[in-house]
Amino acid sequence: MGKIKLLIKYFVYRIRRRGTSGHGIHSPFVFELNRSVLNSRNKYREYAQIKNYRRSLSANREIINVYDKGAGSLVFSSEKRVIGDILKYTASSCKTGRLLFRLARYFEPRNIIELGTSLGFGTMCMASGSARGTVYSLEACPRQHEIAGAELKKAEAGNVELIKGDFREVLPDLLNRIDQVDLVYFDGDHSKDSLIWQFRTCLEKADPSSVFVVGDIHWSDEMDRAWEILCNDPVVTLSVDLFYCGLLFFRKGMAKQHHLLTYSD
Repeated sequence: MGKIKLLIKYFVYRIRRRGTSGHGIHSPFVFELNRSVLNSRNKYREYAQIKNYRRSLSANREIINVYDKGAGSLVFSSEKRVIGDILKYTASSCKTGRLLFRLARYFEPRNIIELGTSLGFGTMCMASGSARGTVYSLEACPRQHEIAGAELKKAEAGNVELIKGDFREVLPDLLNRIDQVDLVYFDGDHSKDSLIWQFRTCLEKADPSSVFVVGDIHWSDEMDRAWEILCNDPVVTLSVDLFYCGLLFFRKGMAKQHHLLTYSD
């Protein structure tokens, strides 16, 4: 039933989006974001390395025990999961990975926080896009943390720090170590209360140039409600619904806006 509801939501999103993207954008910031990031046609050389990272994990048929601290899975009914299947069904997709890469490359963040490492694919994408930044990636599942560490080391992603532990325990400590957060990717716990707590906790170190990326904003009715709450937060001046994920901005001098856009692979 969960998959059917998601398809229905996507159908409704497509109807709502007609006529709202591309030519309907009047904000120079959103227009450039749409042109240079969301629908960039550049074929970056880093894409090949990102593809190889994903290919290596896709072929791995090892079965591991997954410690799922979040809202569960629409696909898996057991904690025993095949690594290749985790990548296929729950890790960031290739399309989302390229978006994360382009966001990191475009905004040039120094401090990137990823809440939910999984197998490190999204981590790799953001690390590849941010030559001057560091990706701090948090993961509660010990085995996934271990696998991601090994794969990222193999890929020579040197600008990554993996942190093992529950978000409520390790995120405040991380924020105490850095002066500000420039890019945050929320993709580890799809429950409303947890996501809102993560958002408000990271907000303490955000500034007007920060970018927050929220994964799977329509994954469930609970995530729909959480996304609506985040968009309506007074500090958010711009929200972008891409269906599979959403973007939040805090730009000063910008009237509150909400856009339904799409992004290319």
